Amino acid sequence: MWKVLRIEEADYGCEERLPGEPLMVLVTIENEIGQMARFECADNWLLLQGIDEGDEWPEDIEEIDAEEERAGQRAGLMSEWLDNYYKAMEEMDEHEEE
Repeated sequence: MWKVLRIEEADYGCEERLPGEPLMVLVTIENEIGQMARFECADNWLLLQGIDEGDEWPEDIEEIDAEEERAGQRAGLMSEWLDNYYKAMEEMDEHEEE
């Protein structure tokens, strides 16, 4: 179980939010063994969910991390495939020029 420790407005630096861009907040959560995570989240989503500091976070962070890791692995494989494809195309072009 993850508990919301802190919710604070995200820092946009010297840039302002774009028109229509949602207000983002930084959420800090902690689980029962002391692991902490910090991420940006749309403030409106938190309000709609009724989540505030001290509340239990409604999603399983480990499950989300595992899904993101699998998506990252798929993206890495696709990138590797594209790199190999472009290299093969360049080699074919070089052989045609000879």
